[in-house]
Amino acid sequence: MLFLSALAIGVITGLQNGTLQLTATNSDIAAPTPAMGLAETSKVPENNEFVNVTIQERPSMWDLYLNHCPRWRPVNHVFFQVSNVFFLLSFLAPHTPGGLIWLRVALILGCTFSGLWAWSIECYLDAVLWNSAFIIINFIYFAIQFYLMRPIKFHKEIEEVYVALFKPLRVSRRQFRRVLMCMRNVRHLKCHELYAHEKVTKVDSLSLVLSGKLVVSQNQRALHIVFPHHFLDSPEWFGVSTDEFFQVSIMAMEESRVLVWHRDKLKLSIMSDAFLQAVFDHILGRDVVHKLMQVSETMAVSNGHLPNSYEEGEDKPMLIVKKAGDGPGITALLNRQLQATDPNAWRLGRIEETDHETPV
Repeated sequence: MLFLSALAIGVITGLQNGTLQLTATNSDIAAPTPAMGLAETSKVPENNEFVNVTIQERPSMWDLYLNHCPRWRPVNHVFFQVSNVFFLLSFLAPHTPGGLIWLRVALILGCTFSGLWAWSIECYLDAVLWNSAFIIINFIYFAIQFYLMRPIKFHKEIEEVYVALFKPLRVSRRQFRRVLMCMRNVRHLKCHELYAHEKVTKVDSLSLVLSGKLVVSQNQRALHIVFPHHFLDSPEWFGVSTDEFFQVSIMAMEESRVLVWHRDKLKLSIMSDAFLQAVFDHILGRDVVHKLMQVSETMAVSNGHLPNSYEEGEDKPMLIVKKAGDGPGITALLNRQLQATDPNAWRLGRIEETDHETPV
């Protein structure tokens, strides 16, 4: 629009100058006739002699504009040419984060050479000031974009969580870092340590297992095992307030590390981002379905229990395998869960069913 406005102003100015010159030249010869638009003689000689009169048509707009520069000036200095080359390159920048860096760098170089041309060749102070302002503005935008493009790295365990859960859903590292800002801490659990106690611990967090294994039980009956990269309290994410309590107990089967988020803070943070909200609903919903399938299998098998001594924190076996002939028992089902997730689980300890109760 600015270019078209400048072009229109130039055309109008050229027309005005051409009209004034034409009027001044022909004022002593002819006067315009309103009806015909032609020139005629203003005076008739008294001696009846013939006078040659030249009838000239009014020049068109394009003739005046194209013939405005009858003689071109010499080509400008190399600084002027180089600056325009960089401006041309800036117009070719692609619509990518790297293209924005390209755009700003090309504009900075173009304004720099344009300022040098105005300073050392033409001595135009206003052109130097304008180009200096352009350089400062583009450098600020370049610095901001370069800062935003810096690589974002996470701790090894957090990186594994991002690659396994969030990266396949096209969550950027910047978005995942925003989620991590709602993190409360990374909790270290010892073997047999309780993470949540049934009807005692409040549901005020969202927890993800980074390493180790934890068992979920209710009324001293094991329901399922939570493995790394799975949530401990995903069912409580949907429709459970922070004033309510856990309906299950969660204990560590081995030394484990758990990533704990502030639940309300996390929900408030992703509330303004529909994409992140959909991502969390998808990941947690999938985790709930996985837990429901495990619990359904477990509830079909009524054998097996957690002894009271384990709830009290004593170093006793967590599950009891029933005598041979009592049925498969819940221990076999939980060990199938272990084997399905960890193929090397049987190397850690092998279950041997005997006529007596054998601890796992």
